Amino acid sequence: MLTIEIWSDVVCPWCYLGKRRWESALARFPHADDVRTEWRAFELRPHQPTVPGDTLEETMRRDGHTKSELDGIFRWIGELGEQQGIVLQPQHYRPVNSFDAHRLVKLAASHGLADTMTERILRAYHEELRNIADHGVLRALAKDAGVPADEVAALLAEDAHADEVRADEAVAARIGVTSVPSFVVDGREAVHGVLETDALSAMLEQVWARHTAAAGS
Repeated sequence: MLTIEIWSDVVCPWCYLGKRRWESALARFPHADDVRTEWRAFELRPHQPTVPGDTLEETMRRDGHTKSELDGIFRWIGELGEQQGIVLQPQHYRPVNSFDAHRLVKLAASHGLADTMTERILRAYHEELRNIADHGVLRALAKDAGVPADEVAALLAEDAHADEVRADEAVAARIGVTSVPSFVVDGREAVHGVLETDALSAMLEQVWARHTAAAGS
């Protein structure tokens, strides 16, 4: 079994794009059943509050970007999303803390639902513009994904799975993951950024060849 770990943040539009392209690469890979995808937590803005404030555009304007620059960037991101069948509207995002959302994905993983939960949170934040730091929203999303409600309530009332999220972030720091999405193959080499589907397919073919050669030696 070949393990691909993907460090991502659910509030990152590039991670939503990266997930779609990864799925497309896997769909065309003849050994996809022998590839295990593991979602790892990464926080782009760990100190972001849980209550929505300024829009992403307002934040980036304060960082020195002009409106015309941002209009072009956001339009480009939206067009990339359309190509993958998803709606990306970063001009309307109100960034919030993603720590509890990551904890919820960890809980979902214990039920084999990490991918389903990640997908639902991504859609909620990017397409539905919902506050994925709000516990009421997270409970509703978990219900959609099929995660047991009593376990979700317990998770949100305490700090369950926080250590797993922190562990992911510690590993990311150790192996040099500084941007997301980042793909780590069998715990070793990392590939950073939103690669095209063809590039991801080529990566899969290459690492599969090495993986099977090592297994046969």
